[in-house]
Amino acid sequence: MTAAIKQNTPEWLEMRKNKIGASDAPILMEVSPWKTPYQLWEEKLGLSKHKDQNFAMRRGHTLEPKALRAYNAYTGNFCAPEVVFHQERKYMMSSLDGLSLDRSMVVEIKCPGKKDHDIAANGDIPEKYYPQLQHQLATIGLNELHYFSYSENGYYLIEVSRDEKYIENLYKIEEAFWNNLKTFEPPALTDRDYTEKKDPLWNKYAKNWVSVNSQIKELKVKEKECRDLLINLSEDRNCIGSGVKLQKILRKGSVNYKSVPELEGIDLEQYRKPPITSWRFS
Repeated sequence: MTAAIKQNTPEWLEMRKNKIGASDAPILMEVSPWKTPYQLWEEKLGLSKHKDQNFAMRRGHTLEPKALRAYNAYTGNFCAPEVVFHQERKYMMSSLDGLSLDRSMVVEIKCPGKKDHDIAANGDIPEKYYPQLQHQLATIGLNELHYFSYSENGYYLIEVSRDEKYIENLYKIEEAFWNNLKTFEPPALTDRDYTEKKDPLWNKYAKNWVSVNSQIKELKVKEKECRDLLINLSEDRNCIGSGVKLQKILRKGSVNYKSVPELEGIDLEQYRKPPITSWRFS
């Protein structure tokens, strides 16, 4: 399935927030050097801003049209950019660098640095691009695509076959991430999601917090023991004495909205309040 939407337009950028694209696949498979699943989750939910392109990305974007012309001339496939969607998994999309007129071939163009270009020269695919290629094959339903590594000094074409076992695992991971987006539950954080602090002021207050937190835990255990004993001694009545007032309080139980038949199929997300920021110490 294809979409009549032009790549790199405001409409295209907005649509990508509500889909999982091919460029998201390396992030979710945790082979991307640029972003983590948690950072992608924040970005798609509008909790963080998209980082500006670096020099290498801008260079690649600038060279892409020239590279596509070189590919078309070399293969005779005459491909053009196109946006496609998975027939069954509606959240999956791919913004293809090139799709042939007869829709039988996809080309993924890279204008990489020397390291990745040399990997292609040896007939291999850089690890960080492999999930993107399999995502594209899964989305459009083809068994093969072309990986075209281009530079001003030459280019290399590699045929990439569909990897069903890899795609099955990709489906599971992308579906889990899609559920993270729908439920507003973040994916697991990696070490790259933390900024390591070593300055003296941080070290001082971190050590103080660890010490105070340890004391609080010990006091909570003692406080609970006293609470339980006093409740037991109250004989289920309101009591007062020695500076302590004990009152029995009854509250209504919470509503299990999932069990209300009238709400079945109704999207309650539109009634959700804005997100609240909190911090978890450990």
